[in-house]
Amino acid sequence: MGALFVLISAIGFGSMALFANMAYADGVDTFSLLTLRFVIAASLLGALAVVRGARFPRGRALRSYAGMGVVYTAMAWGYFGALHHAPSATVALVLYVYPILVALAAFALRLDRFGWPEAGTLVLSSLGLYLVLGGSTQGSGTGLLLAFVAAVCYSGYILIGSRKHMEGDAVACSTVVLSTAAVCCFALSFMQGGQHWPNSPASWAATVGVAVFGTAVAIAAFVAGLKRIGPTQAAVLSTLEPVVTVILGVVFLREQLTVSAAAGGCLILAAAIVLTLGRNRRLAKHAPAAGQPRNDA
Repeated sequence: MGALFVLISAIGFGSMALFANMAYADGVDTFSLLTLRFVIAASLLGALAVVRGARFPRGRALRSYAGMGVVYTAMAWGYFGALHHAPSATVALVLYVYPILVALAAFALRLDRFGWPEAGTLVLSSLGLYLVLGGSTQGSGTGLLLAFVAAVCYSGYILIGSRKHMEGDAVACSTVVLSTAAVCCFALSFMQGGQHWPNSPASWAATVGVAVFGTAVAIAAFVAGLKRIGPTQAAVLSTLEPVVTVILGVVFLREQLTVSAAAGGCLILAAAIVLTLGRNRRLAKHAPAAGQPRNDA
């Protein structure tokens, strides 16, 4: 049952690009979509946390999770902004270089070691990224840059969440992160000249899909699965997220995926799995993992 929950989470996170493109086609702008996404998802997760009797973070932890919300806003802007300029498959695969970015940053900050396994995954992911970018037949440099910005921001998000005082109920903590992101996106939508809300049943359905299935359900399912099967299996199963994005993009959005890009994507995912397995084995030897929320894209 735990694996099923994580698979549902992976499908949810992986479907966001499809829903976002459907909303964009109806004239919804990025920050309006993100505002609605975060407001709806935070409301649902907040209600779930209250029903469960979860304790919300306070003091230093609250400030840190709010800071994560700001970083997460930048990450979501990069990911959803990239979808305007590049195929969802390419965006998803570029985003998934974040595990190696986390490893490099952790080493630079002396938070973790960087041995031969990490060096090997760096080579794999670099080669994979080269093949993905070289094999992409669509998209602009702007889209690829925004996708990489999203990967960098998500790396920062993970590093902040890995600090020792970042403990607590994952659903409650996710509510704080998403609520902060909602405020940020609402403010940014005004700064860019107003909102362009969904104006048809189809665009509202797509927006709700991003918020409910792609965010709230995905986070809740991941938390439920994580408790049952542990971080290692959950992390490995989560690598199906970009695979789902690629399949949905090819089937429903008629995106093209070259053999080169597909091979590069496989290398990136292989590097992510190897690196994740190694990190989780080391973490298992230390203190229990903190309740860091999982909020992809």
